[in-house]
Amino acid sequence: MEPKLLIILFLTTFLSSHVSSSTPNAQQNKYSTFVKTSCSSATYPAACVKALLPYAATVKSNPIRLVTVALSTTIKSANATLSTITRLSKTKQITKWEAAVLKDCVGDIKDSMDEIKSSIKEISGIPKSADKHFAISNAQTWTSAAITDENSCLDGFSDRKTMNPVIKQKIRNSIVNLARVSSNALYLINHLPV
Repeated sequence: MEPKLLIILFLTTFLSSHVSSSTPNAQQNKYSTFVKTSCSSATYPAACVKALLPYAATVKSNPIRLVTVALSTTIKSANATLSTITRLSKTKQITKWEAAVLKDCVGDIKDSMDEIKSSIKEISGIPKSADKHFAISNAQTWTSAAITDENSCLDGFSDRKTMNPVIKQKIRNSIVNLARVSSNALYLINHLPV
């Protein structure tokens, strides 16, 4: 083989391998940028990016996938909140009134989770839906109802000031985190292109 041809072959192989190895990074950056841009005007932008950026490769640049992932992270957050409330409800230092409020709160979070699951079902059906606006409207309704239930949990604690402040703060932190994730999911649903 001629030296010139050998050099050309080497350079072609080197450049093509270099381009193909940089493509995944370029794609990943594109996907990360999509998530960051989508979250930039969300109700809680920092929480949105923190929750959704790890899923950029899954989401790619697909707004429906982004909403589905946002709702799925809401379910994860609701599960964590439910675990916290359930654990606190079993402590021996709580009063009967606190136990009743925590029991109501567990019910509120379970209702919220059911509503988020209904919202996921609506969003997942959009690609095949004959009426995409109706599916989005249903998802908005379910997600709004979930946020209302999350806030109902907090409302139960505001009736009395005698609640154990440590328990109250732990539940409040957990519910506030959940409500932020839910609000961001609702924002993304509201901004789905149809």
